[in-house]
Amino acid sequence: MRPRRNYFINKGLQSRFVAGFSLAVLAGLLANLFIAYFLIDRELAQELYKIHIKIRTTSEIAVPILIKLSAITVSAILVFSAVIGFFLTRRIELPLLELREAVRRISRGDFTQSISLKIPGELPSVFNAMSRSLEAAFSPMIKSGKALEKEFDKLGSGSALSAMELSGALDALAEARRTISHEISKLKV
Repeated sequence: MRPRRNYFINKGLQSRFVAGFSLAVLAGLLANLFIAYFLIDRELAQELYKIHIKIRTTSEIAVPILIKLSAITVSAILVFSAVIGFFLTRRIELPLLELREAVRRISRGDFTQSISLKIPGELPSVFNAMSRSLEAAFSPMIKSGKALEKEFDKLGSGSALSAMELSGALDALAEARRTISHEISKLKV
């Protein structure tokens, strides 16, 4: 059994994102604890100096500092994560938009479409190979259809054609029909 192909998610990118995000959160937490330690230490030193005036508990001193510091740290982590998420989403979204546009053009009959090889994985090469094979399969039918249309136009425009010309035009139509039938039979599954 063949392993499943992964067209859109680059596992290396995903693991780097998770590792980077985890490191950013850990760095934010350590920075928060480090700054909290020094701010609380400074505040305690000031309070010890003022001890003769008013005595406050450690929690009364530390809680306001920790709340302010946590709000700043959490906000910074959220902004950092949003920026990273935006760029990663664009990195995934742009190739998918390019693929969607190429598929639309192929569905309209433009089989010359290909997508950029900058997209990671096998998708670009598989898509481009499909586009080339569709072009190879349908171009003879398109040419035969144009020849058939040209012969029909000759028949329709020339009402006073001689029997010889009519016979030649009908033979050309029959040949074009056989060619188209042959090309269509190649496509049957």
